[in-house]
Amino acid sequence: MKRKILLLIIFVFIVSIGFVSISGAETLSWNAVTTYTDGSTIPSATSKTYRAFWSISSSLVTLHEIGSSSSSVSRTFNVDSVGMVRGTSVYFTVRAIVNGVDSANAAPLAWSVPSLAPSSPTNLRMI
Repeated sequence: MKRKILLLIIFVFIVSIGFVSISGAETLSWNAVTTYTDGSTIPSATSKTYRAFWSISSSLVTLHEIGSSSSSVSRTFNVDSVGMVRGTSVYFTVRAIVNGVDSANAAPLAWSVPSLAPSSPTNLRMI
């Protein structure tokens, strides 16, 4: 009996962790880079990776990386896990890395971090 209770507690704990990590999942995406700054085409076989960041400043003073460098043109992240404060505004940017050279930051994208406020009551009536 004690073993069943312990297993149940472990199961509930694991399930609750899963819900926490799924809650607040968001995805940032962007277009792949296709040209160098001089306008010449980047060959399609050339390896390209991207680093995504967020900041509380539109001037991107302090950057917090979202995930690690990869060739994907999107990042899915959990707002709580990356340290964003709910109900505030943040700014995203991305850098491309081609042949070991980093691009400049992309223009910042403003975003309002969703809050976890409860929804408003509905179906108000006098009885």
